[in-house]
Amino acid sequence: MTTETIDRAEVFSRPAAQINEEGELVVRASSALGCRRALWYAATGYEPMNPPSDDSLTAMEAGNALEPVLVRAMERAGWKVDAPDPQDPHQVTVRIGPNLLVTGHPDGTVRMPVEPGEAPPQLFLFEGEPETPAFGDPMVVEIKTRGPDAFKRWQTLGAERSHPASVAQAALYSLGEFGDLRDAVIATMDTGARTWDWERIPAGRLERAMQDACEWLGEVASHHSLNGPDPDALPDRDFSANTWQCRSCPFLAVCLPGAAEVGEDEQTETEEVTDEEARDAVAAYAEAQESIKEPEKAKRAALDTLKAWMRRQGDSKATVGGRTVTLVSSTRYSVNHRRLNEALDPEVRAEIVTESESEYVRVNT
Repeated sequence: MTTETIDRAEVFSRPAAQINEEGELVVRASSALGCRRALWYAATGYEPMNPPSDDSLTAMEAGNALEPVLVRAMERAGWKVDAPDPQDPHQVTVRIGPNLLVTGHPDGTVRMPVEPGEAPPQLFLFEGEPETPAFGDPMVVEIKTRGPDAFKRWQTLGAERSHPASVAQAALYSLGEFGDLRDAVIATMDTGARTWDWERIPAGRLERAMQDACEWLGEVASHHSLNGPDPDALPDRDFSANTWQCRSCPFLAVCLPGAAEVGEDEQTETEEVTDEEARDAVAAYAEAQESIKEPEKAKRAALDTLKAWMRRQGDSKATVGGRTVTLVSSTRYSVNHRRLNEALDPEVRAEIVTESESEYVRVNT
């Protein structure tokens, strides 16, 4: 493990992979499960021809800016957080092969508050000495910011299914920070609602994530051993052209020159619709939305009035104006996804918590 001072701007602009002075391949921990061809492009000095858009950069900068906010939220919730100075990030290095290093800058370490019944008894030299809060062992924390949909998917499926690269990153940081694999914490903020949640990944499952990352990167390390830093000896593509990993790749233009390649099985026939028909559809949708806003608002206000009246009456059913009005109580059930994800292996959880995709149109009015 090594530590060095490095400018924060350089941290976020450095390439995903490079070949150092000793001829070793060095990969960023955040790219440990990234496309191996893209890593080779970066390591052999290809110029990115598909840089992030201004909107993407703004979103990335906003996520970076929210990380200290999440750190303070964890501290307010009773966690002990040791986060590095943003201007002096802490770098760790893990060797996973004779010619392959993985480096990164952990978001910090945390110690979870221990419940009173679980804390070991405290010994005091003086009677009446106040008790100090008890904390567990330090763990690496990986701080993420997600949009509302990605945040909900992470909560429901668990990080190992929804964002396996984050778990691999935490595993590498744990090994680099402590020299062994310990439990790690994924703390995530919903950028829409500004709420946050966390998930603890047991050390045994971090070991599996570490093995997956080593196996994935082992192929590009073997490619490097076989071909040396040859920019023309390209590994195979790891993602199809219609996936977000491919579309957002900085080397898309050189990897897929011209129109993006889409396999025959990815092509679908769609109904021919003219631009004018699309504009008419948007106008019709907007008109329909406006026509139901006022009635819906009036209906909600009437129901709120009736609820207050029923509560004052103390009855759950009454006849008003010749109509029966009922105050209905309902019970909602929720699942503690954090406890579920921690207790079950991903394979078992996949049999219990499933996901399906649907397609719909959203029109902002």
